[in-house]
Amino acid sequence: MLNLKNAKIGKIYNIKSLSEYASEKIVRRLFELGFTKGQSIKVVRKSLLGQTILIEIRGYTLSLRTTVAEAVLLGEKL
Repeated sequence: MLNLKNAKIGKIYNIKSLSEYASEKIVRRLFELGFTKGQSIKVVRKSLLGQTILIEIRGYTLSLRTTVAEAVLLGEKL
């Protein structure tokens, strides 16, 4: 399944769900940041070493570690 870590730069996706393997703290923090089912998300940039991902969600820009980004499962934007 496609997750935020494997998403292509510049493409818009919809959030399908959050992984059940992620810790409760990570899932709660992602909900607080606006990561809800059906929300549009765009990958803006990835770091050279692959440690962080810059995304746009709900009108703001956010940087996530790739370990956290693996918990966000994506679907294609129609």
